[in-house]
Amino acid sequence: MISHARLLVVLICLLVAACAESYVVGFDYRVASKDPRVGSAQMLRVVTDALDRAEARAWAQIDEKSGEVTFTLSAFGGGKTPSIRNAEARVLGALRYEFGDKVELFCNGEPVR
Repeated sequence: MISHARLLVVLICLLVAACAESYVVGFDYRVASKDPRVGSAQMLRVVTDALDRAEARAWAQIDEKSGEVTFTLSAFGGGKTPSIRNAEARVLGALRYEFGDKVELFCNGEPVR
């Protein structure tokens, strides 16, 4: 019985060690309006549609204090993975199509171009 427990502990340790190389990365995004005529609900609709088309598993919401739309994209790996880059490009493209330069997209506090 003890040898089975030791084997199980060794297997769990090996599994944890193998998974240590790939880790979860996350990027926090926010959409801010430069034009008071662009409302939070409008930005939320565009961001939500773009995330759905990109098949990103992200939940966009409105920050009640600032009126900005926020969401987080995460994936396993290091740096921005192709899936995150794809979702980011779709969101930015949809925002530019809908609002032009009236809104800005930020990733971890830095503007996305």
